[in-house]
Amino acid sequence: MNHVAQIPSPPFAGRTVPQIVLSSGSPVADCPERLRHWHPRFIPCAVCLRPAQGYGFFNPNKPRPREYRWFCSLQCQGWFAARHKKGLKMQGMTEEEQLAIAGVMKRVGVAIDEIGWTKRLCDLDATEVTFLIGEVLEGYGSEMSRIAKSAEVPF
Repeated sequence: MNHVAQIPSPPFAGRTVPQIVLSSGSPVADCPERLRHWHPRFIPCAVCLRPAQGYGFFNPNKPRPREYRWFCSLQCQGWFAARHKKGLKMQGMTEEEQLAIAGVMKRVGVAIDEIGWTKRLCDLDATEVTFLIGEVLEGYGSEMSRIAKSAEVPF
């Protein structure tokens, strides 16, 4: 089968195709080795979550089996590699993000005050939930832009 259109491959005129066998012992489809992708498909980029395009990274200091990360572009791969060299983790929040969250708390408190403190979150209707989410997102965005204006932007 062809890996693109799922149509049978044409017969090879007298040539033998090398049989690819997985570590489990089961043979892979009749696709020649040169047509196989060397990277996993349908995996999101480790930085921006777009579909990965084959740019990879692994920590060479860790023993096998290694954990591979996949990226959509050289920019995402370079950004991840630079953070890795500095010893920074992808998880967690930066100081700016923590300050923005603290700044949003007051705005969320005012929004909940308008809705009512005695009302449970599961009892809110669609307009109240939309209002609350909008306040959080708008407040976070405005706090992040306020912080970015006062600090040096790294890019």
